[in-house]
Amino acid sequence: MIEERIRRIGENEALYRQVNEQVRGINRGVSEFTVLCECGTLDCMAHIDVSRNVYEETRSSSHRFIVLPGHQIDELEIVVADHGSFIVLEKTPPQARRIAEEMNPRT
Repeated sequence: MIEERIRRIGENEALYRQVNEQVRGINRGVSEFTVLCECGTLDCMAHIDVSRNVYEETRSSSHRFIVLPGHQIDELEIVVADHGSFIVLEKTPPQARRIAEEMNPRT
């Protein structure tokens, strides 16, 4: 049951990350753009304004996701950066990290 939950959450987060990669592509040449919260809740449609530099820094690791404060799942991820209006999370359990790697659109 726990492994299934980790898989489902990981797939939800990866889906939002894939959408945000498309948003990034559409917004070439701008220094800031709006992305969807990459939390594990399938019905979360929150918008986050992020600079291109922070977005690219976050995407440099398969294990990192951009979410609103309070949208983290403490047993699956840790906060690695706090930007005020949003935070950057990193997956911690091996299964969650593997799913994030496998579903990374940049690899």
